[in-house]
Amino acid sequence: MTAMPAQQFRFDGETIGSEDWWRALAHRGLPLKSDVTSSEQTLTFFWRQRADTEIAKVFIEVNSHTPHPVRDTPTEMQRWGNTNVWYWQTRLQKDWCGSYFFLPARPSDLPLPEKLEGSKRRNWWLDLIDRRASADPFNPIRPHNGAWGRPLSGIYPDGIQWLDLQPQSQLQTIAWHSERLNNQRNVWLYRTDSKKPQKELPLVLLLDGNYWHTQDNFLGELDQRTERGEIPPAAYLMIDAVDNEHRGNELPCNNEFWLALQQELLPQVAQITPITNKPQQTLVAGQSFGGLASVWAALNWPERFGKAFSQSGSFWWPLANTAHFQPALLDSLEGWVNTAIAKSADMQRPRILLEVGLYEPHMLKDNRALRDVLKARQFPIRYREVPGGHDWLCWRRTPGGWNCGNTRHLRYPCLSERIGGGSLGAGFWNRCEPVPGRCGANILFATLPKTSTQHSTFYFDASTSSQVFNPISIS
Repeated sequence: MTAMPAQQFRFDGETIGSEDWWRALAHRGLPLKSDVTSSEQTLTFFWRQRADTEIAKVFIEVNSHTPHPVRDTPTEMQRWGNTNVWYWQTRLQKDWCGSYFFLPARPSDLPLPEKLEGSKRRNWWLDLIDRRASADPFNPIRPHNGAWGRPLSGIYPDGIQWLDLQPQSQLQTIAWHSERLNNQRNVWLYRTDSKKPQKELPLVLLLDGNYWHTQDNFLGELDQRTERGEIPPAAYLMIDAVDNEHRGNELPCNNEFWLALQQELLPQVAQITPITNKPQQTLVAGQSFGGLASVWAALNWPERFGKAFSQSGSFWWPLANTAHFQPALLDSLEGWVNTAIAKSADMQRPRILLEVGLYEPHMLKDNRALRDVLKARQFPIRYREVPGGHDWLCWRRTPGGWNCGNTRHLRYPCLSERIGGGSLGAGFWNRCEPVPGRCGANILFATLPKTSTQHSTFYFDASTSSQVFNPISIS
């Protein structure tokens, strides 16, 4: 990044780094955006150094944009002279939606391990995140949390942000002690039939439940959309990944994990709440390794898991770990699918939705390849590429794919969609073609123009052109 001229830092003549200058910056909200083309913009990020803290470097990570800090070199911000101002500038597409955070490093945190020392560099980076990572206090939209609870700030398309929807039901915590896996964890159960209890509920299994159970606005959205008749009442079972080590062992094509879930966890849950055992009303949803796992479960046990929703699925993993499979002769994703379905020539065909971000090019090739394989094998498959990266904030944008009931139309809440936006696959779970003339993204998030620090936010239904949620204030 080249140094920026001083006039780009001055707001109404204030001295750079002064209290008035930071106050003016906070009023504008960060990151600062300026148009480059009709589709591209420049974003400028600032970080404020405390007077009593010695800082040697400040790193910034923008998910799916900045270079990988382990394989490449962490991205450094620049300091403006001897002031308390650190800054960094980049270009992004205007429809970009993703997370970022700052990592201020003190002299004792350095030096950075060499790239050749891969595991040492990775451990150093993760340790620094644990001790130093911070969200952006000048971002007007409050931070969201990542998979393990760390606060992250968001970059959003202009005029769009989350709504604050509170859950209407009680989230239940269930302790799962697995003899088959020789471990224990919490799982979380959320029902959306509080106003009209059901005798049997469709089941949605959400992998990485350690993330989803903390998303109150997501649970509240499920309640609201259920009440509006957009999705059926269901039981949402959120399964803790425990930690990165367990996640990396259990989610990538691990039969023992899925057998334990079917033989131990689901019977335990069935004693607590009336969940279905019908495959056509059971959906598995996951992201990254979880996306790979959801498709693996549906291919291997379609008699139990009739629907799978994969977001940014790690379909590179099977070909990088061929020794995991029997026989170990995989040379393509077609071989991987054949391995999964070999036990039954007349197997049921689970319905599969694959979603991948346009800004995660390392994932596009394998997701497209799997789409082609599944289509050739006549699976009911839907596929979509969305403006996003490998990021929880992007994956949170399209929960509408998690419908496993028999509603006539689906609506996909999507941060990147404008009012009156295009189709994202309405009606997916009932048939594999969009409903003609319907907007697949009818439910949208939007904000009215800001006045001081208030954001007037409403829930807009493009099918009726009506405001259906009262304005709220975001501090």
